[in-house]
Amino acid sequence: MTRTSLVALTLALASPAVAADEYTFVLVDAFATEYGLRECYLYDIDESNQACGTATITIPWVGGWLTTYTGFYWDPVLEKTPIALNWPNGISDAGLVAGVAAVFDIASDTSIPMSTLPGTYFPLVLKGINDSGIAVGYVQTCNCSNSAGMLQIPYVWHPEEGAFTLPVPGATGASRINGQGKIVGWIGGNSSPNSYVYDLATDTYMIMSTVFEGANTKTTATDISETGVVVGSRMSSNGQITHGYTWSPETGVTLLPLPPAGFQKYVAPAGINVAGTVVGTIATMQGSQRAFVYDATHGVRDLNTLTTPAPGFVMNAATAVNDNGWIVGWGSGGGGMTRAFVLKPKIAGDLDGDGTVGPADLAILLGAWGTSGAGDLNGSGAVDGEDLGTLLASWSL
Repeated sequence: MTRTSLVALTLALASPAVAADEYTFVLVDAFATEYGLRECYLYDIDESNQACGTATITIPWVGGWLTTYTGFYWDPVLEKTPIALNWPNGISDAGLVAGVAAVFDIASDTSIPMSTLPGTYFPLVLKGINDSGIAVGYVQTCNCSNSAGMLQIPYVWHPEEGAFTLPVPGATGASRINGQGKIVGWIGGNSSPNSYVYDLATDTYMIMSTVFEGANTKTTATDISETGVVVGSRMSSNGQITHGYTWSPETGVTLLPLPPAGFQKYVAPAGINVAGTVVGTIATMQGSQRAFVYDATHGVRDLNTLTTPAPGFVMNAATAVNDNGWIVGWGSGGGGMTRAFVLKPKIAGDLDGDGTVGPADLAILLGAWGTSGAGDLNGSGAVDGEDLGTLLASWSL
């Protein structure tokens, strides 16, 4: 070995390995990009990788312009499209978006208004919707101030059966519903001290604090996967630790591990997919929020370390993850008050960055055959049969 090669080998061994990004970062800004206090949030994403949220927008107004809020959906190709719906929180694979007092149909560009229940009043807020068009949320029980979130009940809207509530004692809202008609929601006020799972097929429910041992301090249920796995958080009796958890009738409770060093003992899940990937929020020792992702292999990880965000931008909260592994949420820094993000898992062979491997990626690889350009998936210095094999192994069609 020559002295030059020995030095190179020594430097390579001494240099820390730089982890490759696991996700492609997409920044989603508000419509009013020139507005210094602009805001943009994404709350849910469907299996077609369409997401929904709320953003500031500037519209013509009497004598000038007005900056206000609009609901919107985001598409990987079309990007942002404003819709006639306030504060969308849920989106289904059928392109139905649930928000304040209405469901918006993307395909027909029309809204379906919701009616209140007897003895209830607006606001009526929808938080989730499934592929059958069943939407869930809450409606207020008095025409008065409801700042503590106690004067409201769960609200369910069924395309054939109309609107009804759920007979869960003390329940004040419903947040998500899966394709089998299983609903998760909360009991009590805005602090959500307890939660439940309701099965529309059997008209039965489970109070989530009862699946744990000991007295309840705070037990939330924030999402339910298509396979019926509930995700939420459980606060310790002394209030010093908040564990994330998953639960199903078949497996019981599984506590998520706590975050690594440098973070508080606090895990607040917001979403789960069929693979058991969980996303949500953790907190630094200084109290600032960070978006996290969890899987059984890697544990709880700060999403900011797994991609390259926009300059100055910090991902504060991950709000949903779909079954393709795409993650949405919102963050701060680098301009405006809040901006949203989409994270697309990097897939070997996804040369055009659309989150799938298909004919377009194959065309890019074949066009670079024999060169060291795009398509050199193994870093050998030339696009060849090994790279083709890697691409075909990830084929999405």
